[in-house]
Amino acid sequence: ANGNQNYSYSVLQNSGDYSRNMTSNLSVNGSVEYDFGWNEILKGLKFKFSYSKSINSDKNNQYGSEYTLYRLINRSGSGSHLYTPVSGQNYDDIISEDNFRSMTISNGSPSYLSRNMNRTDNYQVNFTASYARNFGAHHLGGLFSIEKSEAESEYLYGYVSDPYEFTTGQSNSAEANTMTTTFTRSESGTMSYIGRLNYAYADRYLFEVLLRSDSSTKFAPENYWGLFPSASLGWIVSQESWMEKFKWVDYLKVRASFGLTGRDNTAAWQWMQVYAQDANKGPMFGTSISNGTDNRITINKNNSAVNRDVHWDKSYKANFGVDLTTLNNRLALNLDAYYVQNREMLMNISQSVPGIVGTQSAAVNLGEMDNYGVELSATWRDKIGKDFKYKIGINTGYTDNKVLVMDWETEYLYRQITKNHRSDIGTWGMQSIGMFRSFQDIEEYFAKYNITSYMGMTKDKVRPGMLMYKDVRGAQQSDGSYAAPDGIVDKDNDQVRLSNRSNPYGFTTNLSAEWKGLSITAQINASWGGYSMIPSAALKPGTGIEYTNMPSFWNPDNMFVYNDIYDGSGNLVMAANRDAELPNLNYSSVNSVASTFWRVSGTRVQLNRLTLAYAIPSKYTKIAGIQSCRLNVTGQNLLSLYNPYPDNFIDPMYSYGSYPTLRKITIGVNLTF
Repeated sequence: ANGNQNYSYSVLQNSGDYSRNMTSNLSVNGSVEYDFGWNEILKGLKFKFSYSKSINSDKNNQYGSEYTLYRLINRSGSGSHLYTPVSGQNYDDIISEDNFRSMTISNGSPSYLSRNMNRTDNYQVNFTASYARNFGAHHLGGLFSIEKSEAESEYLYGYVSDPYEFTTGQSNSAEANTMTTTFTRSESGTMSYIGRLNYAYADRYLFEVLLRSDSSTKFAPENYWGLFPSASLGWIVSQESWMEKFKWVDYLKVRASFGLTGRDNTAAWQWMQVYAQDANKGPMFGTSISNGTDNRITINKNNSAVNRDVHWDKSYKANFGVDLTTLNNRLALNLDAYYVQNREMLMNISQSVPGIVGTQSAAVNLGEMDNYGVELSATWRDKIGKDFKYKIGINTGYTDNKVLVMDWETEYLYRQITKNHRSDIGTWGMQSIGMFRSFQDIEEYFAKYNITSYMGMTKDKVRPGMLMYKDVRGAQQSDGSYAAPDGIVDKDNDQVRLSNRSNPYGFTTNLSAEWKGLSITAQINASWGGYSMIPSAALKPGTGIEYTNMPSFWNPDNMFVYNDIYDGSGNLVMAANRDAELPNLNYSSVNSVASTFWRVSGTRVQLNRLTLAYAIPSKYTKIAGIQSCRLNVTGQNLLSLYNPYPDNFIDPMYSYGSYPTLRKITIGVNLTF
């Protein structure tokens, strides 16, 4: 271990310092339904009442978090890997006390005793009256529903420092040089009324209208409620008589929907001024009688200002779709296109609020953003012979957005969201235009671009083997814009957009096959259209253990070396290599900066899930009184099918230097009696 590592939680749990976590959950669900089908007049009417409740409790007792980690100074394995000698080899030097370095990790000074408890209690009640009935070619349906929910949470935290060695875990078994107690409680509730009317004629023309009214206690009482209507239309074209001549069409439906929805995406109680006691801030109301200084009562405002007018935001949604089944129901195609206009979006403002205000802004209904996209799915189902069945499904699409209004102080700032552009500001870095391979290159670069400062260095400090970056712009001006290139190359003003933060394109493939009770299903995810960056931690040397084995793409054949390098005994360590592909590792302060040089394909292809299953024939299971028995093995996060990184030094689905996503294998048995 050393100071740069992410320590394992399991080490802390088993360190002998006593840490105990207890979690308990209780869930209750119930429903009652009544059907009036026995009555000819009320036939088609149903009442349903449902109730659900959950109680969750978490308790944590922690005596301390102080534990000692050890690391080997010298490792006998090749490349400084851990190595266990075989029989006959000397093991004493490896495990000797002198070969270990220790480090004490403490979560508190000098030790720690705490207790915290968290409890949540919530319930939801639904009452629904539904109606559905046919009158000749007419179908009439409707629904009325009432939904109510309440949630309550409590949190208690206590901390006492300097516990005695013989502590019982109580607050009175510590010196209590520092004592902290925190208690918080919150309540929230929602209520909704929902009404829906459905009409269909001859199973061809479909119409639905829905009206819902929702309330949220996150807003002031006069703004509790929001009203959200929607309507949808459908036309099953394949039911038309004139479609009979198109034998290849089994089912064709065209649909459209329009509606308004809302969100209460904000913190509670921002509409009400909240005060808190603070020993060091705010106006003072009186002093102690004893000495005039102790026990001062001070009151200051909460962190945020107040906005009583905050209310539901609005999303105007339009959706158009086509559903097609063809080729004897073997091929199913679904196409959806949508456009969403988000208005009066809830957000906290900061840029346009002067610092002299002295408080953070409360949420306001300010933002505007449009979302749009297309989704396509295709599924092929077929069989070969009598027993073999298979299915191939592909889901893909494209989605994007455009920000229209937000908290802008100016529209000229780069590396920020700008008007009429997407919310994904992307990944930024320097624009590499080559590598300095000689001192002449350095002279020509400084003269050609009138460079006066390069990454914080003057010309005499720049060396061959460093990457060469473009001078993109000058300093920011008073109106928010940036000046023309000014001869100063630095990370503050000269970055360019390297890629989207996420790939804009992708698809998911679901595959399945079945033969005589034996089945296999697989899911493959793929995305592309962007770039990834080689992480900076892989581009610089260090003294810690995590740097002992550098990524494999660093080798003498591809790293720039200006002159031959010899050790103290005159032995050649590195031969000159001025035509190398990669810069010199020694100049990491310049070369490890994110730039176009370290950009690789962002394409990802992963076998995400694979399941093998076998259903034992019922003629065998019934002998044991079992109606059916299915055995299955499922693997998750199994394999990356494409790796864009040089020499595959890292799995593209993981982050460099962190714990990898675990591959998971599950074995199951499903029995039906």
